[in-house]
Parts: sequence; structure tokens; C-alpha cells
Amino acid sequence: MDVRHLFNAIKKQPSLACITYVDLASFIQHASLVNNDILQPQPQRISVSHAPDVLPDSVTMFLATSLDMSSDTVDNIWYIVKDLVWELPMSAETSAEDEVAFKIHGHKLGLVECMLYPPVKTCTNPDCTTWQHGTLLKKEEQRRIVVFTHSEGAKPAWTVHLKCQECNTNYQFNYSIKDQF
Repeated sequence: MDVRHLFNAIKKQPSLACITYVDLASFIQHASLVNNDILQPQPQRISVSHAPDVLPDSVTMFLATSLDMSSDTVDNIWYIVKDLVWELPMSAETSAEDEVAFKIHGHKLGLVECMLYPPVKTCTNPDCTTWQHGTLLKKEEQRRIVVFTHSEGAKPAWTVHLKCQECNTNYQFNYSIKDQF
């Protein structure tokens, strides 16, 4: 399904007039992650290569509550995007494909699947003038690291720390240091 057909189908549904692109993308992402949960309760004669016409109640409720939509909206969106969702790789396949893409194309550019950034992009020191103006932290330093995971073992990664040029607070992935203390 191309984008033009997708948006035309949505436009024809008056109940979907207020859906945002972010809501639509989130719906597609969430639905693709529960692909097996959609398929499992279907009758045995249903083909696995085609999306079922009806979602299980549990999946409809999950999508409705997690995306703050009505059940009718979920059913209407599913009717439009079900074939697209069914073509998307499942989460494990996506992870493997992403990892290969980063290994082949990203590593030589300094991009890896795991990048650890500070959770803030502006200084959080209330006494700092950059905090008062909401100025972005721009002074950054990167370091190569190795992240050890339970499921995938050692993985290459980068950690990025940001430093406020005004008050010298250094923001790491999971902590900050003011004046090197």
C-alpha cells in the first residue's frame, strides 16, 4: 500500500478525520508488535499470510487503551492498515535487520544501534542562565564503550555527555556532575 492510498482511505472515514500522523504511526508500530497475539486466537483455517479481518478483543482493548482511542477507531484503522501491519517484520526480525544495517552502514559513520545520551537536553540547574532561557546543551563529548547485555552479549556503543558552558554541569547518561564534584 502506498502513502497516497493510505491517506485516501483514511480521508474516506469521517470517524478518522482527527487522527494524527503520530497516532497512525504508533498504531502501526503497536499492532506489528502484537502480530502473534492477533494471529493466535484466529480460527485454524485462517491463512497466516493474510491479516485477519477482525482483531481479538484483547488486542483491540490494548490498542484502544494504549493509544487513547475508541474501540471503533481501532477497528476502522485496522481495516485500513491491516495489510501494511502484516507485511512489517515482527519485533525480533526488526531488531536483527536494524543491527545488520548499523553494522554494514553505520559503524563506519560512527553510528551504532546503542547510543547513550543524557536524558536532558537543557541545563537543569535553576541558578544557571541557560536553564532560565531553555538553551540547548551543545558542548558534547563522545566515547566508544561496550555495553554488555543479557540477551545479545557485548555490543559496541557510544556514550555522549553534554556540558553546560555557563555553569559547567556535566550531564552523563544516568547522572550529572557540577564543578567536577
